[in-house]
Amino acid sequence: MFTRFIHNAYPVFVEEGFELLSDRKEVDIFSEDIDVVRFIKRHNTILYIINFWNMLNIDYDTFFHRNASYEKKLREFFEQLNCSHIIVLNLLITEEAMDFQNISEFHPGKDIYSVSWIVQLPTRKILVNKGDTDEVLNVKQLVHKVFNIIDPTYESEEENFRKYRDRIKRKIPLKERSSNTVLTYVLIGVNIIIWLLMELNGGSQDVNTLLSFGANEPFLVLKRDQYWRLVTSMFLHIGLSHLLYNSFALYLFGTRIERYYGKIKYLLIYFISGTIGSIASIFFSNTVSAGASGAIYGLLGALLYLAYKTRKEIDGLNTYTILVMALIGIGLGWIMPSIDNAAHVAGFLSGLFTGKTLICPWSKEK
Repeated sequence: MFTRFIHNAYPVFVEEGFELLSDRKEVDIFSEDIDVVRFIKRHNTILYIINFWNMLNIDYDTFFHRNASYEKKLREFFEQLNCSHIIVLNLLITEEAMDFQNISEFHPGKDIYSVSWIVQLPTRKILVNKGDTDEVLNVKQLVHKVFNIIDPTYESEEENFRKYRDRIKRKIPLKERSSNTVLTYVLIGVNIIIWLLMELNGGSQDVNTLLSFGANEPFLVLKRDQYWRLVTSMFLHIGLSHLLYNSFALYLFGTRIERYYGKIKYLLIYFISGTIGSIASIFFSNTVSAGASGAIYGLLGALLYLAYKTRKEIDGLNTYTILVMALIGIGLGWIMPSIDNAAHVAGFLSGLFTGKTLICPWSKEK
């Protein structure tokens, strides 16, 4: 029964963003001899560890001592895990009646705390000890989902597992590619310095100053072959509010792209999206334009694809949140005539495509 439960629980939990926490091969979790299967998920600053204990193989005292030893190891490595709290949920999978014994109560004030539930397979019930929390993420709903898909025939279980496994294979792991985000701060610094220089030489809102510093302008680009303006205009900003808004957006999205794509791919996304945004601007606008918005929307597009492909939150931003941000920004661009929305849309689509192209090789990495 435990093996059958894990057989169905594995794809359900992985699809919800949990990862198998084991140094063994995944096939080992379906062994009749395994005592515990561990899953892990990071949600914001909290680390959740879900332990499925096979109470057919071990007694209560063994579970208690092994769990205490595991929590001791977590305390030793707590600072290295880079989280505010750790919640350990022990699911005691059993086919027989069982009572709670020697289980510490739930104390939300602790950095690391443990919760234990008894999962009775024959009755499909989840028993929660008095004084413990009965909600840890959506684990209870996931366990009931596993109950609902368990089938008595092994063949149907195998078919169900393969279906979920094929869906999971389309995901990619979320890995940090850069240990720092210094490049983002360099770009922000360059934008600020150039803005200050413009303010000292006529003002950042003066058309002549903008053009002398390399702003984008359709006639000069198309008729005078000044194509370098497609790139230089990305470093110019019209007024303080424009600079502050783009600097904040660059910090918000750039640090994430730099951390998870790496510095080289970050620059590729930034300059490709910014340049294509500038090209779109000269064909859909007949005025002087400037700003890093096209490049920043490109970062947003690449971030959206990364969140979608990994099925994970990118430092607190999930697929839905990123998509809403993009739609609101582009929507405001249609309402406010002063915004160069062509550059925004073109930059976003370019970043989406470039991010997808740069992510593809990751699936081949071992």
